[in-house]
Amino acid sequence: MRLLSSLAALGLAATLAACVDTAPEIMAPDAGPSNLIWLTDNTDGDIEIKKPKIDVTKWLNKTIRKPPNLLLPAGPEGIGPGSPILVTIPNDGTYGCTANFIWRDGSRLFLGAAGHCFVSAANKATHGEGADFDATGVSVDVCVQNCEGNFDAMTLVGTVVTLGRVAYARQTDPTGTEDVGNDFGVVEIPASAHHLIRPSMPVWGDFSGVELMAFGEPACHFGNGLVTGETFVTKARVGVGGGSDGNSWYGDFVAAPGDSGSGIMGCESNGLSFSGTRAIGVLTHLGVGTGEVEYNGIKTKVEHGFVLGNTVARSIEMAREAGLNLSIVEP
Repeated sequence: MRLLSSLAALGLAATLAACVDTAPEIMAPDAGPSNLIWLTDNTDGDIEIKKPKIDVTKWLNKTIRKPPNLLLPAGPEGIGPGSPILVTIPNDGTYGCTANFIWRDGSRLFLGAAGHCFVSAANKATHGEGADFDATGVSVDVCVQNCEGNFDAMTLVGTVVTLGRVAYARQTDPTGTEDVGNDFGVVEIPASAHHLIRPSMPVWGDFSGVELMAFGEPACHFGNGLVTGETFVTKARVGVGGGSDGNSWYGDFVAAPGDSGSGIMGCESNGLSFSGTRAIGVLTHLGVGTGEVEYNGIKTKVEHGFVLGNTVARSIEMAREAGLNLSIVEP
């Protein structure tokens, strides 16, 4: 599946026009706005979709590991949306991602990310149809203090605590043919670390409820992507929504490797700044489209990026494969 925005309102129509042999087929999704454009594989241009976790196996690790009961949360730190996480997969490597939301199932609490953050590239899922990955040996550390410079200059910094077991992760649909809208995972937060939990998103603040990505409306996220999110002032970013089909969403955002798993939420402006409104979903993929733009008879090759991911509803549905009945913990 290649899910792209309706392009015209985002100023991307010319960019991707060269990517299809014929006019793109507009299909009515099960839910969501009718302006979604689904591009079939009948393309002659270059449309590439990547999963933006980052391999930090060979980076200099200067993090400090401490027991959670010796730490107190401060400011935008602690465990919650936007937290940098380091996932070590046996016989594979260590990868950097960004947490999305705090999730609850009864008295158990979980930290969410993209499913591909917890599963090796050659595997599909820990549970459900096509499950082929045992996450028993996967170790997840979350940065809780002095995290501003994480994923910067090939050096890992900050104070980390080790989370519990990976309770669920999937990075593709059961047949293994589609990634977007089928990429979600959670790791359990041990009771000893519950006092570090911060449900609100740094900079963007609190949110209440859930919504779909709205076409042309602003949305916010907080990530730890390379270059784009290496300092505190660049981690919080605003983008423009492209729409949703109920399972997946897409939009025009700045993102890079390291942003995988970050939470997306609606936001509104008071004329001077933005603040969060409702949770939308999980950032899982980066897309790049190339094509030609002609202006005054001059043709220029252009490239434009976009992002895609899971909706909250789809993420909850997926986790039921592991017997989890998740809901987002609101601030």
